[in-house]
Parts: sequence; C-alpha cells; structure tokens
Amino acid sequence: MFMKMNPAALGAALILFAGTVNADASFVTYSDFSSWNGATASHTTITIPNPSSGSGFDSFAGDSVSYGGVTFSSDTSKYNGGFFNIGPVFSGQPAVLAAQQLDFDLLNILITFAGPVTAFSLDFGTFGSYDVTFLLSNGQTFTRSTTPGVYETNNFFGATDSTPFTTVLLTSADESLFLNNVKFGAAVAAVPEPSTWAMMILGFAGVCALACRRRRKGFATA
Repeated sequence: MFMKMNPAALGAALILFAGTVNADASFVTYSDFSSWNGATASHTTITIPNPSSGSGFDSFAGDSVSYGGVTFSSDTSKYNGGFFNIGPVFSGQPAVLAAQQLDFDLLNILITFAGPVTAFSLDFGTFGSYDVTFLLSNGQTFTRSTTPGVYETNNFFGATDSTPFTTVLLTSADESLFLNNVKFGAAVAAVPEPSTWAMMILGFAGVCALACRRRRKGFATA
C-alpha cells in the first residue's frame, strides 16, 4: 500500500534528494593530463628548478622550500631520512623534490598553496611500486599505484573538487617519493548529471503543485 504524501513534504524531499545525489561526484580524479586540463578553467605550473649545489642535490634547513609561492615541506620526524632537491647532475633525470629514507616508514611531502584552489595535478614517482596516497585539506583522499623508476616522475595524478582546498599531503611507504610539475588553479563549474536535473524538476513541480492547491483553496473560501 502506498502512503499519500503531502505535496510540500514531497517537494522538499525531492529537492533534498537532488542535492545529495552523487554527493561525492564533485571530487573527480584523473590519470592523464589532457583530461585534467579539460576540466580546469586555468592553472599555474610549478616546475622544480635544478639544485644550486654543484653536488647535484640540495637539502633544506627546516625541511621546507618554496617555489613560485607554493611551499613544499616534509616532516622528517616521521621517517629516518631527509628532504632534497635532486637534479640531473646527480640522477641523470630532470630535477625533482624527493623525500628519502633508510628504513620503510611512511614518507610524506606536503604541498601548501598560497590560497584556496579547486584543481591540482602533478607528476610523481617512487623507487619501488608502493602506493601513494593523496590527502586534500578538505578531507578528500585517494590512493594511486605507481610505476617504479629512479627519480623518474612517470606517474600522473590530478583532481578537481567543488570544495576548495589549500594543501595536498602525499604519503608512501616506499624508500623514496618524489614529484615535479605541480599544477594548480580553478576547476570548471560542474554540470549536474541528468538524474540530478530530474530530481530538481520533480521537486519544483511538487512545490508548484502545492502553491496551486493553496490558491484554489483560497478562491473557494472567498
């Protein structure tokens, strides 16, 4: 048996449902640059420069460095190692920021943007094939597997979200975690999916039906 629902309650329920359908759909991840680029309105790229040291690598006092207004840091109290800029003189590869350890704890690199953004991407890598987890400051998280390489950033990760974020934390249990070509900016406004449009239309129809019913009652009373 079906229960008769008050049109106001029906409209409110449908509108509420429309607002919660695919609640996490605003957070979208990408495995290639072209798809991510198509989903962003504009972006800025931070390319890691070559180290200043003739040895081919720089280590940072305080385990923090800034390039182009973006701060990169690593909490080395969490693992037995250090945070470096490693360039082609040392590695034979384009420069990368790298967190390296002697044991197998949880490496970390924190990216802090100068202000809120809704899109970011980067090239990254590990020595082995350990997973890398990305945690955004708005609470969204995602884990990617990696193709191993020695200072080769042959893995891509990108994300867009309607909720702004200011930091991205990378973690991995590999012995080395490195990144380059960090891109960030604004995501293109998400277009509601057809199911969401349908629920919204039904919700508005319920509200309109209630308004018409009340109007007819008003005329009858008059």
